Amino acid sequence: MDFLDIQQKTDTAVLKTYGRFPLAFEKGEGAYLTAVDGKTYLDFNSGLGVNALGHCHPKVVGLVKKQAEMVYHTSNLYHIPSQSVLAEKICSTCFGERVFFCNSGAEAVEGALKFARKWGTAFDPKKTEIIAFANSFHGRTFGSLSATMQDKYQNGFAPLVPGFKKAVFNDIESVKALVTEYTAAVIIEPLQGEGGVNPAEKEFMSSLENLCREKNMLLIVDEVQCGMGRTGKLFAYEHYNIEPDIMTLAKPLAGGLPIGATVVGPRIWSAILPGEHASTFGGNHFVTGVASGVFDLIADDDFVNEVAEKSNYMFENLHVIAEKFSCIKDVRGIGLLIGVEVDFPSIDAVNYFQDKGILICPAGPNVVRFIPPLIVTKNDIDRVLDTFDSFLSEKCE
Repeated sequence: MDFLDIQQKTDTAVLKTYGRFPLAFEKGEGAYLTAVDGKTYLDFNSGLGVNALGHCHPKVVGLVKKQAEMVYHTSNLYHIPSQSVLAEKICSTCFGERVFFCNSGAEAVEGALKFARKWGTAFDPKKTEIIAFANSFHGRTFGSLSATMQDKYQNGFAPLVPGFKKAVFNDIESVKALVTEYTAAVIIEPLQGEGGVNPAEKEFMSSLENLCREKNMLLIVDEVQCGMGRTGKLFAYEHYNIEPDIMTLAKPLAGGLPIGATVVGPRIWSAILPGEHASTFGGNHFVTGVASGVFDLIADDDFVNEVAEKSNYMFENLHVIAEKFSCIKDVRGIGLLIGVEVDFPSIDAVNYFQDKGILICPAGPNVVRFIPPLIVTKNDIDRVLDTFDSFLSEKCE
């Protein structure tokens, strides 16, 4: 099927909820994708952070084949061996004591919000308020959308779920001003992705944890995009020496298959009873069978340390580039989730890179985002850096 045929079918049969680039891919390997026209692209988008191990990683392909020959799905009416193994692996590496499995990041957030309200109402039926932050992104379902404090995502979908309040990111006083006796939880991305690649400050996160303990609130960390090795630690909250009550995971957890996980700690898991939340497909044999093996690969200390090394290399060189061009306003992020704020539309850089055979994506109108597979090489990073330098030499002269 050629591209024009694919595009026509998409335009006539698929609901137009996406603004798509004029590209279609038919295969991938490592950090590279091949389009239907045969052109190869270096993927520094990694499926919006999903393909942490790149494309068609041989061990992941093996896991998929092995599980496909056994059993796909039986529902959560029955015990699922691979689900229990994956849950135990997650809990053994973090604060968590129980895990709920679902199919996406938005569903993981939805579960976190429901669990927080269930926990809060045990103290008071009105203890249901949840504080989120400006420029946050938590998903597109009504609950997660209500916590997504960006008008461009919420417009047209009112009325949203009540009980959500907006605080200023990295401003603890703005949080304190919103807290009442009815506040059940605070939800935060330790590193905002869609909101502009904004990292939380260490002092702020520490103060936020202390506030939650003082006011009997839960601290929810949304690590759908920034978790699972992306920041150079297995979980992003580890950079802050804090212990959350709930954590959401999704994108890279199954190496490309759809999965979400809501991890809950000791303060909350006993408040959730059988029948109070569920997912038909969530955590089935197929996806958790693959995810369990993916988790082993990503959670390896050497693998995570290599991510941190590659991150340091890329940041150092981006700062060198930033010193050359006044059109760069900021270089920020953690690990291999990096944002470069510029004084021109970020889509200009995206289009230039695409013409040069490299995929990147924006994080807002003026932030260029680099979110490569975690298996990316320094040679790949050098190619991206050289392309960025060349682009800025033309754009900013």
